[in-house]
Amino acid sequence: MSENNDRLIYDYADKFINLANEIAQTDRSGKVGIAIRFAAARYSAYEASLRTNLAEDKDKQLQDFTNAFKEMLQINIEDYINILSQK
Repeated sequence: MSENNDRLIYDYADKFINLANEIAQTDRSGKVGIAIRFAAARYSAYEASLRTNLAEDKDKQLQDFTNAFKEMLQINIEDYINILSQK
């Protein structure tokens, strides 16, 4: 992926994070995180439906999206570990 595409992805992600943080200001129930993960899952299912026959390719799509999320989560957890260790 090019640096411009990477920057665009981060910019889009920041918009979702900013909205989640704004909502979390008035809702401390933990539902904001659940909602953003549900929205990601719903959109991912939609995205997959545009590129494949989900009835035939469901397991592969689940695996692909699960692997991608796990990789992104691992990177972000490591980032937070590093940030918190510097405090």
